[in-house]
Amino acid sequence: MGTVKDIKKNAYCDEVLGELAYMIDSINGLREMLATTYDKDSQVFHEHDRHLAELAEHIDWKLQILTTACPFEWKGLGPSVENTVSVRERGSEEIAAPNFSGGYLGG
Repeated sequence: MGTVKDIKKNAYCDEVLGELAYMIDSINGLREMLATTYDKDSQVFHEHDRHLAELAEHIDWKLQILTTACPFEWKGLGPSVENTVSVRERGSEEIAAPNFSGGYLGG
């Protein structure tokens, strides 16, 4: 069972993750609006899109830094925030291949 302090830390981490993820989604929505408003070859589009993309990336970077201070057992907001995996799955044939290295196992 967690202490009151742990519960507050988890709530804070949930709030930070939720708010900053919402900001990133809002910025990406602005980028979509920009694409429908301006011609993709226009100077305005390129300038604004670049700045909005950099802003979203910067917020994401800061979010990653801030969440490292969260407790080890903190799980995040659950599947509603991010439910995709960016790492492809390996098949059993690929793992059994002679050139597959499982990593350092020495002692």
